[in-house]
Amino acid sequence: MESLLKWAILNGATAGEDAPPRGPGDPEPKKLDPEVIDAILGKPASVQMGECMAAAEDAAAASEGREVALDNLELLVENIDNAANLGPLGLWPRLVALYGDAAAGVRTGALWVSGTAVQHNPRAQAAFAAAGGLQRALDVLRGDADMGVRTKALYCVSSAVRANPAGLTAFVAADGLPALRLAIEAGSDPLRQKAFFLLRALIDEALDAETPAALRPGMHLPDAIAELRFADAAAAVLPALAAPALEQAAAFLAALAATDRGRAALAACAALRPALAAAKAQHPEVEMGELEAVI
Repeated sequence: MESLLKWAILNGATAGEDAPPRGPGDPEPKKLDPEVIDAILGKPASVQMGECMAAAEDAAAASEGREVALDNLELLVENIDNAANLGPLGLWPRLVALYGDAAAGVRTGALWVSGTAVQHNPRAQAAFAAAGGLQRALDVLRGDADMGVRTKALYCVSSAVRANPAGLTAFVAADGLPALRLAIEAGSDPLRQKAFFLLRALIDEALDAETPAALRPGMHLPDAIAELRFADAAAAVLPALAAPALEQAAAFLAALAATDRGRAALAACAALRPALAAAKAQHPEVEMGELEAVI
């Protein structure tokens, strides 16, 4: 620190200030080593992001180290400006490529970074879409062999489509709703929980009059959810759900019942009432009064 202060005084002061005058034989002050500056002040975020990505891509390195690099990158992109810079830095295609890495921990980390970066960040969402990120994340959600990776893929998809009409349109066009139904039918409890949460959130956005019209999905989305028989998919798994997933399932079904076609879909699902009764017997602590009132 002393050398840094001395360098700043000698190089920043004018002749009339406090820096000691240099005599004719005095050498020019040495330039401070950039590595010293980095050690004291820290590297710019853009440099750190590039280094994290390079470390994550190193297939010859141990997967644990690559996962740590992605953890560090995720911390960096929690800053909205850093997240927006993934595009200008050319990091999105490289990050998306890691969704297919052989190591499950690396795939999970890459999807986690992506989901954090695009959350409530229009610039990052647009760059993510341009890099093919949404389609690749949906592919992982549908078919990855590791359920934890699939769960993180749904986190990424959810962050990319909520309050993002362009992302939601692309999601629907890419058969995203059937992918959510598959997650409910053949997923783990954490995956089902996230699927129910996203469905409820999208319905709430469509029905919330306080949400700006430009950000609302429109009634076509809740209607499509009803027509795709999500009520039947939910009824089939309700008795087997753990409490957190059951809570989200009940909230989703109650939200669906707020629409005409949703109420009709619930009424047409003969398995729903007995499934709900079985689930309630398993988890009496879960509040389901709102749903019980509408079926």
